[in-house]
Amino acid sequence: MTDTQQRIDTLIKATENWLSDDNLYLKDAIDRTVREGYFSFEDINYAIEAIKKSISILAIEEWVEQAGLNDKHDASDQNVLCLHAGNLPLVGFQDALATLLSGARYTGKISRKDPYLLPTFLNEVKKTDLWSDRDVQWTHRLDDFEGMPHDAIIFAGSESSVSGVKNSIQKLDLAKPDARFLIRTAHFSMAYLDRKDEEALQALTEAIFRYGGKGCRSAAIIVSPFSLAELKAELTNHAKSFWLENPQHEYPSPKIKQQFAYNEAVERSQLWLEYFLLQEGGLELDQDFVCYWIEGDESKLKELATTYRDQLQSIYVTDSEIDLADRDLEVEHLSNAQQPAIDWKPDGVDTVEWLIQEK
Repeated sequence: MTDTQQRIDTLIKATENWLSDDNLYLKDAIDRTVREGYFSFEDINYAIEAIKKSISILAIEEWVEQAGLNDKHDASDQNVLCLHAGNLPLVGFQDALATLLSGARYTGKISRKDPYLLPTFLNEVKKTDLWSDRDVQWTHRLDDFEGMPHDAIIFAGSESSVSGVKNSIQKLDLAKPDARFLIRTAHFSMAYLDRKDEEALQALTEAIFRYGGKGCRSAAIIVSPFSLAELKAELTNHAKSFWLENPQHEYPSPKIKQQFAYNEAVERSQLWLEYFLLQEGGLELDQDFVCYWIEGDESKLKELATTYRDQLQSIYVTDSEIDLADRDLEVEHLSNAQQPAIDWKPDGVDTVEWLIQEK
């Protein structure tokens, strides 16, 4: 068996053990996360089910093949530091998995916003014979790793936080002089709705409202040939049904009501949903819990994709064949907005492929 195949098999087994109904450590981590108010049980369960759905030995082997990972072309000579985000439950899982899969030595800075969930997976990895004596280490404090320089650093966050993170890395001597950085700053996605059947509207609802709309894969802009007013009743019903099963965990600031009042004053079409505001036009993208509805066709979609390229994660479509070949953007099915494949490419970069690149 090759080293690469051994890593695949071991990680699959570790993941199965981690997701097992008998894993009391994961159950306790879920309970603590909910009890201490980090995320709702419904969102945590959704994130775990999405991982279960996405991961299999076939999916991992296909990822390895497309990334070009093999025993002669891996990252086994690298120390990799992952600075995990914590805006969604288990949002750092793919980066951790990709680093381990690549053969690199993993160091993780666990977010204080999601402190318990990911370590339960890493503990399962440490229990395996393959990783029992390898470097798999993590902490909630970056300065715990002071004086441990790394070959590569993966970081996800806002553009405004990049300089501060880099300064901390330099101050703590966490990067070698020729270290590579994979920095992801895209923070929202866009959907094109050219159908208004139940299936499409259900998928759109999940894309907008799951996780309170705070993930980079959450749809913050909707482009559609239909006006917002045309779909108000259907969207209201779908949102209410969603919240009955998935109670909102966080709530908007009073500023959102000021936005609602302003829209009223300028006679802008909008839909106030108590926890969320959908409005037609007025693109500002300056606060959470607001989704912008733009009436238009594929040309408008392409125009907005160009305008917001640096901030945009993905574009979701129903079953339309939309030609965005000139764009360096992922085009995915709307139903997969919050349930990406295990090999999806954040900011258009395959993490495994990036890790095994030559310096």
